[in-house]
Amino acid sequence: MNIQKLKNPKTQSYQSFKEFILSDQFFWYWNSVSLPLAPQYDATLYKNVPFYSHTFLERPETTVSKIPRMLCPNYEAACTVLLEILSYNKVSVNSFLRINANCVHPENEVVNTVPHTDHHYTHNNVILYLTNAGGEIVVNGEAHNPKEDDVILFGGLEHYIRTPKKDRRIILIATFF
Repeated sequence: MNIQKLKNPKTQSYQSFKEFILSDQFFWYWNSVSLPLAPQYDATLYKNVPFYSHTFLERPETTVSKIPRMLCPNYEAACTVLLEILSYNKVSVNSFLRINANCVHPENEVVNTVPHTDHHYTHNNVILYLTNAGGEIVVNGEAHNPKEDDVILFGGLEHYIRTPKKDRRIILIATFF
């Protein structure tokens, strides 16, 4: 089993953070493709879809110093929520590598995004689903059909999503070791 479903204690921190991300006060940034440096892929099977994002912690690969860089003043709130959930599930974290909120809009038809791994070294992924839009994730062939407030964990394996059928798929994703 590649995907582990975690329990979400839905703490007050989580509820407040989720409310903020889903509010009109949260800033989103447009990305015309999901992977600017996409690996070779079969365009009949996958699409490099556009999406909105908000980076809390920038991945080390893109920084001059090669260490993660905090880009958002709400970074600590994101860390608090993630650590509450991971601690509740007895998952230890040495360091976060990346924390991002992503928003994928539905396409005219469901499409698979480009398969990828988030880093090219050992890491873990945790995803919090903040809406009930669906948008299955497929990790090494294993699919998870998310519901609002789901939390999943998987090793740094190749994965992709199937775009939602309706509504915005909003998640908080973090990578860590």
